[in-house]
Amino acid sequence: MADKEMLRLENLFGAMSLALVDKMEKAFADETGLGPSAIAAIVQIGTEPGLTIETLRRMIALSHSATVRLVDQLVASGLVLRAGGVEGDKRARSLQLTERGRELFERSLAARRSVIHRAFAVLGPEETEQFGQLIEKLLPALVDLGDDQDVVCRVCDQGACDQERCPIAFMA
Repeated sequence: MADKEMLRLENLFGAMSLALVDKMEKAFADETGLGPSAIAAIVQIGTEPGLTIETLRRMIALSHSATVRLVDQLVASGLVLRAGGVEGDKRARSLQLTERGRELFERSLAARRSVIHRAFAVLGPEETEQFGQLIEKLLPALVDLGDDQDVVCRVCDQGACDQERCPIAFMA
């Protein structure tokens, strides 16, 4: 591929990536009124009830103090509950969604899904399959080992993932 064509492809890939993130964040805000970090927290707590603030912090890539403030806001909004201590540490409280939080979790995943369905709607079945194969090949090149592996999936519908086929789960 010629250098100029490669630069064009890089631009298209970057623009597509940003457009997808922008559309998802707008869909989340329109559907829930919450920002990206709050949605990521709701999705992670909904996916893994009982998370500690420290585990959540790593998954949503915020500082400890920012995560505590975010959880405080979600608790005050009636979306999250702090439960008892975890693994004998009374300071490490587990996080769970309230009924309102669970409804928001479901609406958030639906908003994300609608944005992605909009993008895939222009592809035929064979193109969708080919695109999936390319994504499985490209994604590991964009994800670093460690916490990055959790962060990249922070608003994913974990129930839809086949962990045995996850292109980043077995990078180590």
